[in-house]
Amino acid sequence: MPAVDMIQPIGVLNDPEHPASHEDTCLAAALASVKAWIAFPEDPMWEQWYPDGQGKSVRRGKPKDFRALETQGAVMVRVGDALAAGLPPAMYPLSGRMKQLQVAGTEMEHSGRPASHEWPAPEGVPSLQIGVDTALGMSTGKAAAQSAHAAFDWAVRQGPERLRAWAEAGCPARLVPLHRADMARLAPAASVRIHDAGHTEIASGSLTAIAR
Repeated sequence: MPAVDMIQPIGVLNDPEHPASHEDTCLAAALASVKAWIAFPEDPMWEQWYPDGQGKSVRRGKPKDFRALETQGAVMVRVGDALAAGLPPAMYPLSGRMKQLQVAGTEMEHSGRPASHEWPAPEGVPSLQIGVDTALGMSTGKAAAQSAHAAFDWAVRQGPERLRAWAEAGCPARLVPLHRADMARLAPAASVRIHDAGHTEIASGSLTAIAR
């Protein structure tokens, strides 16, 4: 059970016939988190959820689950073979199709390469760049949630006009897996630094993801 009462549910596709990489899955989940906010800005749960800690739950599902989620209005984001579905925050426990998706054991194969979406950005348009620490050994589900934390914090800092320009350009974004030394080198210049609360997998205070 999450340590918060409200969570934003994010689904990631687990399709054995078209397996997605860890990196593509993390970027798709990050973008799904932000695009759900852009798609449903008037949902009252955002205002309650964000200051309360931005809890997220990344869950894996099969193609049939994603067909049902799309019917229910979930925002879909594809990066390579990865597909993620985002919805506005909801009270825990969840209801509907998201409740049926699996949480534990979400693991995709690492490519070790950056993942990109609509990259590079047109001149004058903001671009989201996420770095994720590979030394922590996070599962794909955990890393995807941390990437989504970083992306959402970045989006909030853009302001309405810059965020609108970013969305209209197709949400240009790039996710880079970083070794510990590179994480330490790049973190001081990042506009967003995500430190984990330590509820699952890794120690409290660990620097998991950065964004700029």
